[in-house]
Amino acid sequence: MVVRPGLPSRGGGSDRGSSSVEFAILFPIIVTLLLAGPQLAMWYFAREAADAAAHAGARAASVSGAAGGAGQEAADQYLARLGTGTITRYSVEEQDTATTVTVHITAEVPNVIPLPGFAPTVDVTVTRGKERFTTPDSP
Repeated sequence: MVVRPGLPSRGGGSDRGSSSVEFAILFPIIVTLLLAGPQLAMWYFAREAADAAAHAGARAASVSGAAGGAGQEAADQYLARLGTGTITRYSVEEQDTATTVTVHITAEVPNVIPLPGFAPTVDVTVTRGKERFTTPDSP
């Protein structure tokens, strides 16, 4: 190695190829961060759609004299109209007791970020009291 007077010696090898290594390390991180925004937006919209559908189902099932499965049918109709773009698959479950109705929705959100094992889902449960007529003798 030739040392010129007035120039400091680097003391080691050259820096050739270091930018390629930096790019190879940082590129997947940058792509993941760029796709995280749209993924978060899709998850949030799917959660809001599932929450609104669960409330609609609980409201339909809590009406006095509602038929069995009215909440599940109302939630299914709501998601069929609204959640078609951000929900790929969903399931609606309705549970009735003497005083309450519970609607539980589990939905899958499309995956934008290509990470193995990453499958965004939404899980919403709404419980509402049933409308019923009571007398002083009934609970």
